[in-house]
Amino acid sequence: MKKVALLLAALIGVSSLAYAQQAGPNEALTAHYDVYASAGADQAKTIANGMEAFFGLYNSFFHFDPSVLKSRLNVRIYANRQEFDSYLAKIVPGTHDSFVYLQYQDPRRSVLVGYDTGSLASFQMALIHHGFVQFLRSFIPEPPLWLQEGCAVYFEASEYDAAKNVAVFHPNLGWVATLKQEVGAYLSSNDPNAIIPVDTLLTMDTAAALKRLPAFYAEAWGLVSFLADSKDSEYNRVLWDGITALQPNATAAANAAAMEARAFSWVPDNQLLTAFASYLDTVKTFPELVNDGMRAYSAGDLATAEADFTQAVTLNRTNSIPYYYLGLVKYGQKDYYVAEHYFRTALLMGADRGLVDYALGVNAFADDRIDDAKSYLNEATASANFKDKADSLLKRINGLSAQ
Repeated sequence: MKKVALLLAALIGVSSLAYAQQAGPNEALTAHYDVYASAGADQAKTIANGMEAFFGLYNSFFHFDPSVLKSRLNVRIYANRQEFDSYLAKIVPGTHDSFVYLQYQDPRRSVLVGYDTGSLASFQMALIHHGFVQFLRSFIPEPPLWLQEGCAVYFEASEYDAAKNVAVFHPNLGWVATLKQEVGAYLSSNDPNAIIPVDTLLTMDTAAALKRLPAFYAEAWGLVSFLADSKDSEYNRVLWDGITALQPNATAAANAAAMEARAFSWVPDNQLLTAFASYLDTVKTFPELVNDGMRAYSAGDLATAEADFTQAVTLNRTNSIPYYYLGLVKYGQKDYYVAEHYFRTALLMGADRGLVDYALGVNAFADDRIDDAKSYLNEATASANFKDKADSLLKRINGLSAQ
């Protein structure tokens, strides 16, 4: 498993890498990164710029002092899995099915090693996840495991906007359903095996996490998300106070104990868990938002439907359903110009052409753009599913025009 490889490799100490002082033909340097890409300098530059942007995003969360870093952060990205395996085989025994952060006692020689996964989405997610681990451990070499992995997952769904050269945070809700089920089971049954108790989670090491990996990842992400995003500033303070307790020269166990003592000790576990469960109830996944939006739209509650579908777009901007329904909402609000924009966007995202052509025709007709309406509806007649409806409305339009 990807995460297993990370957890196993995170604390490995190795000894014999040459640290590149100057950029070579396949390298790119930024303020905080030295990136090597076997595919060439152009890819190295693209990756370095993206990682520099994410450095800014990560540090907007942690507020570390970059001046304490003794060197740039080293990254090596290989063009394929074979090159990746060949490089690592010289350093770390065994095989690795995901990116690996090799941490040295001399931070100038620590390096994040990855490869082109063949999928842009999976490559970016891996780079963000493991890039965060590298970032955190460059300032705090031995952080609490829950904080390291919880934050790495928390940032995973974010994106690099190359045009603006900034990293844009997007919430990662991949573990919401699992976590809701676990917390709900615990609160309804008090079964101690349903979840990992908070005090246990805070002090878990790699060996303990590997025994309960899915629960560990779900709860580590959930705790970070809750503490960072709760509307109750008291819980936000738990996280920020805990981060200030971290020390670069402390062990992971000592840092975990310091965080617990400074930030968590004043909040009873049951109170924290109850607040956590309430927070989770407010966090909706993409399917939940779409289903809630459809129900609201069917009930005529356009304002709620619009809010749900707008939020759904922030979680998945390539799915056509929210855009199509936002078009219906704007049509219902008689905002025909914006409705057309959403219908056209839905088509770009893969919506059925006949469905969209018919919707555009109805929308244009309501906006008294008769020629446009006829054009869209004539296109819709090519669809077996919408031919009858389109013909019927065309007949009505032509009848009105003849009067």
